[in-house]
Amino acid sequence: MGRTHNRFNAITIYRDRSFNHHMRLSFFVQIPSKFTESRINNLWLHSTNLRSLKSALPFLQKVCSSLIDSFLITNAKSKNPNDPNLGFLFLHFESFYFKLLQTLSFDYDVISFVVDRRSFHRSKIEFAIRCMVTEQRGETIFTDLEFEEYKNTSYKELKEGHINVKFLEKILKCPYCPESREYTYMEDLCRYASRIARESRSSGLKEKAKHMGLEEFLEREFDTKIKDLESTSKSDISRHTNREEPVVWPWMCVVANIPVEYKNGRYTGDSGKKLKDEWINQGYNPKKVHLLWSWKGHSGFAVVEFGKEWSGFGYAMMFVKAFEVNKHGRKDWYNGKSRNDTNLYAWIARDEDYNSNGLVGDYLRKHGDLKTVSEVEKEDEVKNSKLLMGLKTMLEEKNKRSEEIQTEISKTDSHMYFVMKQKEVMIENFNVMIENYNREHKTMQEKVNEQLKKISIEHEHSKLQLEEHEKELRAREALNESEQKKLDNEKKMNELAILEQKKADERMLKLADDQKREKEKLHQKIIDLQKKLDDKQRFELEIKQMEGAMEVMKHMTHEDVEAKKKFESIKEDLKEKEEEYEGLEELSQALIIKERLSNDELQDARKELISGMKEIHGSGRAHIGIKRMGELDANPFIIAAKKRCLSEKEAEDAVKFVSMWEDHLRDPNWHPFKVIIIGEGECKEIVNEEDEKISMLKSECDEDVYNAVVSALNELNEYNPSGRYPLPELWNKKDNRKATLKEGVEFLLKQWKIHKQKKRG
Repeated sequence: MGRTHNRFNAITIYRDRSFNHHMRLSFFVQIPSKFTESRINNLWLHSTNLRSLKSALPFLQKVCSSLIDSFLITNAKSKNPNDPNLGFLFLHFESFYFKLLQTLSFDYDVISFVVDRRSFHRSKIEFAIRCMVTEQRGETIFTDLEFEEYKNTSYKELKEGHINVKFLEKILKCPYCPESREYTYMEDLCRYASRIARESRSSGLKEKAKHMGLEEFLEREFDTKIKDLESTSKSDISRHTNREEPVVWPWMCVVANIPVEYKNGRYTGDSGKKLKDEWINQGYNPKKVHLLWSWKGHSGFAVVEFGKEWSGFGYAMMFVKAFEVNKHGRKDWYNGKSRNDTNLYAWIARDEDYNSNGLVGDYLRKHGDLKTVSEVEKEDEVKNSKLLMGLKTMLEEKNKRSEEIQTEISKTDSHMYFVMKQKEVMIENFNVMIENYNREHKTMQEKVNEQLKKISIEHEHSKLQLEEHEKELRAREALNESEQKKLDNEKKMNELAILEQKKADERMLKLADDQKREKEKLHQKIIDLQKKLDDKQRFELEIKQMEGAMEVMKHMTHEDVEAKKKFESIKEDLKEKEEEYEGLEELSQALIIKERLSNDELQDARKELISGMKEIHGSGRAHIGIKRMGELDANPFIIAAKKRCLSEKEAEDAVKFVSMWEDHLRDPNWHPFKVIIIGEGECKEIVNEEDEKISMLKSECDEDVYNAVVSALNELNEYNPSGRYPLPELWNKKDNRKATLKEGVEFLLKQWKIHKQKKRG
């Protein structure tokens, strides 16, 4: 009754569409957990072995519960919950469960009265999976008894020889699939049958049952035949090793009395290929059959080669043994019994054949050597030892090369860190110098502009006065000496003004040269970028000076030819300086872009390092790790709750209190910060303790809780003020600060070395 009831439940679960396909399989795992005290007490009189079952009942229930939990976890992680392959997870559970029963010495016959043990059999679980796949295709569901019947019938037909697995020159083929490929090894054909029986979606249940029977046949019967063949070869080898008789190597056999016919003045006979195929079908597996020919034709002799392997020696001994049993060996041939016999004679080639005169001896001496079995074994051992020594030497060289590469990597990392550190310092110094230079340049530019403006006004005023005097002088018919002197004096004053302008220009150039010399002292500490920028500023200053000189030249009279030429020369120089300035400006922009790209690459490398560190489950004592900036630390809340010895309800309220503050921290509309001035023109944003929520937290909670909330607020305001959610950051736990890229890389390399050493160990 118990077995019928369990089978009915299994089929009901199979056909119930409301259950997930994998949840139906859990029926087989849950059955052992249904043991109850009442059922065990009812069976107490049937077997004394149930005493151990009763004592182990709690442990069995825990095992079954853990199996069910493991299956549910695996099923939840699966991307496709209806994937039938997950059902094979129970094969491992079934094996573990029955090993446990064997350890406890349970009586299977008595246990089967309570639980149908066959429900846990491998074929039952496989049948459950096949039923699920068949239901999805809408086919008819066979019962488990029908499936077992098909499988047993297939196994019986294979075992009795009604259906044969083809064995031709070590070639195997599935008897149920005419279009299947040919296999050389039994393991490949067994794997093919297993794949059709368990994973094929196009094959029906009947075909799957046949292939499962084929798999069982190959595992039991065919493997036994191969082992018998190997044992026979080994026994023959040991027998000949004791005798220490020399034989021809590679292993060869001599075949005599091959039928020949006399045609057209020559003797002819069967080809070597025909004889080889015949002996292959008999299971001897010869490598080559060489017929011996003389000037008269076919000699009636042949040499059969079996190769250099030990398996070939076994086949050769089987081949010779078959002829010796029928009294068709070497002694029988040379005793003269073969005169009226048309059958073949065969024997293994030994020293008598090797040293004989004739076709057989010539062929053996040409294609083989005389060796004892022990000599062949020693040669194999020497070859194997040489191969092993070569592999060891190669392994040592690879290990040495690996250590050298690791040393080079460490040196490169150290050099890279030094260069990056130097680059950061240079960039920082460069930025400070640029700010100072821009500030000085702006001040100097303002002074120059004011001076040029004053000179321009004075020159304009002088020009107007000269024009007025010129008009007055033209209106007069005669000029007296006093007026001429005044005019000369005015011209001299104008020339003096020009000289003053030149002196001012020289002073400006001197100031620019002084500025240039000061900057050249700093240029030795930074990269070529600063030199280009200084040249740019110098050219810009010269252009401004030339523009001022041009403005002065414009106010000169047309009569001053030398001044006009100088004006044209200055104009050409100004044009060249402007072109050179534009080139420097383009170079400066390109260098700035390159610097920004380098910074972007460093940031990308840091992000990749953080992403990789997330996947490493390092030790809790590691000083480098990933910290989620802005995440609220719940430990102070838990410690505060434990100090108060809260009840279960109050503990739940404490958990809700932590969740409430996490929601407050992620609220972008809540901004409890204020700005304070800490220096000249410097401001800092701090937490506003007068905020309603902050003040309430400080008054009602412990200081550790308050500090945890303030710390999370400051981190969010610094790292993600707009999103208000925690961000991962590379963190130095030892110094409680943001870790550098070098520290992260060094920690990662150290972890890799430790893992590599553990793996070697």
